[in-house]
Amino acid sequence: MPVLDRERTRTRTGRIWTYVGDRNRPYIVYDYTGNHSREGPEVFLKGYNGYLQADAYRGYDALPALTAKKRKKSQSAACTAASRCRNHWSVAG
Repeated sequence: MPVLDRERTRTRTGRIWTYVGDRNRPYIVYDYTGNHSREGPEVFLKGYNGYLQADAYRGYDALPALTAKKRKKSQSAACTAASRCRNHWSVAG
């Protein structure tokens, strides 16, 4: 998302991370960070236990919630939308 920065002559790119709850916690949370690094979700998800569905962004790979130690309490669930899109374009292109 474009963000105004008074120290620059043009906008910089920020990131809004979206977190969606479940039936027991029906919340949607938007968390802003100034970049696309994994630190934003890492801080937000610290101590989280449960299912975590995410796209194929590489920054998620090292999140503590998804590491082997934590998988006893957290489970990752794949999102296939991005992979289907990439497969479509590789076949069509």
